[in-house]
Amino acid sequence: MFYKRVIIGLFCFCSLFVTEVQAQLTYKTLAVEFDSGWTYKNLTLIPIRFRAEVYPLIYFPAKVISLREALQNGKLKIKELYFQNDAQVRTLSVENTGDNFVLIENGEIISGGKQDRMIAESKIIYPKEKDQFISVFCIEQSRWDKRAKPFRYAGNGDDDLKRIMDLTNQQQFIWREIDRRLTMKGQVSKTSAYLELNNNNLSLDTSYINFFTKRMQVSDSLFAGFIAITDTAVISCEVFGSTSLTTTSFNSMLRGWVSSALLNGKKPNVSFRKLKLFTDALFENEDKQRIFLQKHGKVFYCEKQIFHIVAHG
Repeated sequence: MFYKRVIIGLFCFCSLFVTEVQAQLTYKTLAVEFDSGWTYKNLTLIPIRFRAEVYPLIYFPAKVISLREALQNGKLKIKELYFQNDAQVRTLSVENTGDNFVLIENGEIISGGKQDRMIAESKIIYPKEKDQFISVFCIEQSRWDKRAKPFRYAGNGDDDLKRIMDLTNQQQFIWREIDRRLTMKGQVSKTSAYLELNNNNLSLDTSYINFFTKRMQVSDSLFAGFIAITDTAVISCEVFGSTSLTTTSFNSMLRGWVSSALLNGKKPNVSFRKLKLFTDALFENEDKQRIFLQKHGKVFYCEKQIFHIVAHG
């Protein structure tokens, strides 16, 4: 727990020199760049940046890696929990064996175990931290292997499925949506597996990924998050408590938005008035934000500070 004590100490030290406004993720700390959207085909991303004068220098750890990187490098162990010799579907245990903080994100997918799962919360796992639990939903209804497969990173769910997960918090609606899509596409899946459905999509038009990744690489820092738009609708908005978290999360967020743009997207055409109504409800003040997220999204905390907001359009 040495790392945790260091971070807490740094946060307390820095709080002597910064105002309380930095505890908020509202217009007081954020600037939405309405006129500077990045557009490619059916997707527009509108950057949200921290205001330079109030940017939280030590809000959350700068040295953080993604779930994908942690699993690929063997630095994060995922285990199923067992009760009376049977695995628990809705909860997994994780252990960080590495020296970096690991960002686990709401909507990411891990394949393996007795069933494939989509992660239902965002969490920062400290170095060497073990026995941390993460909430998940099953996205493979009919497979329940007697012998669990090794877990591997499998991308990010599209935002339409994430919205159903976040706003209903019920397994049956997730299975129902996957079955609906399989039926619409005339696909047969022995296990009603989302990844089988998604794999047809995961030719994931790499031109989208390449375009937005390059834009991110050549743009200035201080990113707090993005609003994603397709057709006449906001797909979702994701905001983090530090630029390091936003940068770490970008590839994962992008793949979810691209999936949604490919699934139901058209050329983006959202009016400024409609977009401003959405951002005002989310960022005008903390009270409005809390009310809005109760119906339209989720908020996640680390050390009693908000570090990730997901708001669905």
